[in-house]
Amino acid sequence: MIAADVKREMARVDEVLAEARGARFCPLGLQCSTMPYSSLAEFLEELSTRGELTRVGVEVNTALEIAEITRRVASVGGPALLFDRPAGQATAVVTNLLGTESRACRALGVESLDELSERIESLIDRNTPHNWFERLKMTGDETGANKFRPKSVKSGPCQQVVRLGRDVDLAGLPMTKQWPAESAASITAGLLITPERGAETRGLTTCPLMALDENRLAIIDDGHSSFARHWSVFRAAGEKMPVAVVLGGDPAGFVAGSIVAPPGADAYHLIGLLRGKPLDLVKCRTHAFEAPAEADFVIEGYLDPEVPSATVQSAGSGGLHYRTVESAPVLHVTAITHRSHPIWPAVIDSGAVGELALLAKVRERLLLPSIRAIAPDVVDLHMPALGGLDRYAFVSFRKSFPHHARQVAAALWGSASLQFTKFLILLDASVDVHDVRRVLAEMGANVAPERDIFTHDAAAHASDHANTLGPLGRHVAIDATTKIAGERSQDAPPPLAAGEDIARLVTERWSQYNVDLARPPR
Repeated sequence: MIAADVKREMARVDEVLAEARGARFCPLGLQCSTMPYSSLAEFLEELSTRGELTRVGVEVNTALEIAEITRRVASVGGPALLFDRPAGQATAVVTNLLGTESRACRALGVESLDELSERIESLIDRNTPHNWFERLKMTGDETGANKFRPKSVKSGPCQQVVRLGRDVDLAGLPMTKQWPAESAASITAGLLITPERGAETRGLTTCPLMALDENRLAIIDDGHSSFARHWSVFRAAGEKMPVAVVLGGDPAGFVAGSIVAPPGADAYHLIGLLRGKPLDLVKCRTHAFEAPAEADFVIEGYLDPEVPSATVQSAGSGGLHYRTVESAPVLHVTAITHRSHPIWPAVIDSGAVGELALLAKVRERLLLPSIRAIAPDVVDLHMPALGGLDRYAFVSFRKSFPHHARQVAAALWGSASLQFTKFLILLDASVDVHDVRRVLAEMGANVAPERDIFTHDAAAHASDHANTLGPLGRHVAIDATTKIAGERSQDAPPPLAAGEDIARLVTERWSQYNVDLARPPR
């Protein structure tokens, strides 16, 4: 009997993965390895054919077990995981979906993440001060980005099943619990869509939403998001705020959630830009808000300014510590709609590896053009997800005068993208900022603490539990560049280098040396 049940369940998931694969096109005229996905199932089907999806056919528990399996797989750069039989649930769960750079690239239709920077830069008019975020706010045919604005449709797969009123029950959703002391299970891969009061634009926030009971969710936000900005305005006006939580659909949507866009930039427009095709939107069932038609799940609801916040304990970002949130706004769920055969995505925080680390990498590549716009000498940027998000930024730049690093640091801390960066490491243009060992070596060789370490006091990130100054935080910059005249009493010693001729000779003759290495030398 059990074997028959498993066979039926596997067949059901096979049906989901075999959904239509319509014609797709390449965004912005780039040569892409893949193109926009009409559904999450379509993306999973492609991963499966490429050997990047593993199906777990045995029954597993959504509380702790799925998370522990995923962390072990993510730690070795393993495949996406499709759990066909979550205990007590009728919906399959997928984790580690974008856990490797190759899968993130495939989701966005690029050969490498560096192409994201090129894609954004192609939308920047270098003769104007507008960066690509500002371009999203333009109307009409002023910019090539206009073609990716969303459009409304009458119906969509996300409303094939509709649950309203007493039929709303969050217990029927396969939410995951990652750590034993968390207050409850959470939605971890939802896009929290909120309206900008008095405007037609919508904001997008990715944050955990923890179940409080059958129809209430606690929103665990850091207070610096589009959601926080929108909710503060509604709350001050004493008005309820409509909300939609979107799960599944084109995975480019979740990538968009890693970017904090400024007021006036529409979240659905941003998703369309990243996927290279406009989103189709359908009207929600319980309020006038709209949601992506191809989503797997849409959870509708509202926040009431008269309802007190909740206190919950969840995992802090970075996979190292718990975090007690004393003022989590409460979302009252009014409807749950979904596809007839949906798939539930879940993001498991695996620290410096896995999906959240890859999303941080994607965010870094998307931010680079706007960082160069405010600091033109910047060459490259790396924001490793070590100890949590916004802890480190390694920045290489073209140094041209003494203490140039201090000017660059001031510009970066003054940007919305890097304002919460706790440790800012400034490096020479020739340094590979993605090579952490090289970064540490440059620090050890070039830094005199009394000269090259300086600080800046400004707003602290709410999720930084190590901060001791309350809402104020101390940010540290380290000038790890090679020192020039005017920065030290004597010239720096010349760096060691083998020389281009001998390096070229050894490279050309390497196959003759009969030295067998696991990886070819650089």
